[in-house]
Amino acid sequence: MTTTPVIEIRNLSKIYGDTSTNQVYALNNMTFMMQQGEFIGIMGASGSGKTTLLNVISTLDTPSEGTISLTGTDITTMNANELSDFRAQRLGFIFQEFNLLEHLTIYENIALPLSLQDVPADEIKSKVKQVMEKLNITALAEHYPATVSGGQRQRTAAARAIVHKPALLLGDEPTGSLDLKNAVSLLETMKRLNEADRISILMVTHDAFSASYCSRILFIQDGELVKELHRTSSRELFYKQILDVLGDYGSAAAAAGAANEAGQRHDSERH
Repeated sequence: MTTTPVIEIRNLSKIYGDTSTNQVYALNNMTFMMQQGEFIGIMGASGSGKTTLLNVISTLDTPSEGTISLTGTDITTMNANELSDFRAQRLGFIFQEFNLLEHLTIYENIALPLSLQDVPADEIKSKVKQVMEKLNITALAEHYPATVSGGQRQRTAAARAIVHKPALLLGDEPTGSLDLKNAVSLLETMKRLNEADRISILMVTHDAFSASYCSRILFIQDGELVKELHRTSSRELFYKQILDVLGDYGSAAAAAGAANEAGQRHDSERH
């Protein structure tokens, strides 16, 4: 039995500039698929096109050429209203800066996507309770974002992202503003959601340590997909393989910095 890919991208390009002599390809003829239950990382140097790719997949930007199919639906043919509904119902987002509403409680922040879809109150209460228990933040329900830790805010953001059971969870440098301990906690949470609940996750990251939690990495350079790396053994070995690829594609300095940071994170995991 065949299943519909969560993401199917064919010949995708994003072009900036209005003349043939002034055009820049942020994405250049990219093709790949993502299956249900995968945890994929997107890596590349600054300006490589990874954020542009995330933006067009998340329907926040439109491609210049090619097609993007999400759970069997070609989003490149949708109008603005259809895209808005699709984004609200089928996608979940975890951002680097949390993007929580400070005047709402933790419970209300998590409930917001359901409230905006006019889900009945009893159903909202049940779904929010379930996801808060899953992420171990039930005791924070009546707290406000400013009164909880960075890790708790990020777990709240994760709960909000999955409360409506999206087909795809998108992460934009989700560990970027966290300290080492909370970054590891969030990555373990995402790994658990992926493995236990089969939530499909696509994460943009510059950090080899964070990427090592993924099952597959897409490396992007100058708007093109230049290499894929699949995890076939331990996360520690996968991390070393990621560093090797970063070095091969001119990111040796970044790889060295990631190695140093990962060493610190390894220490934090043991304490």
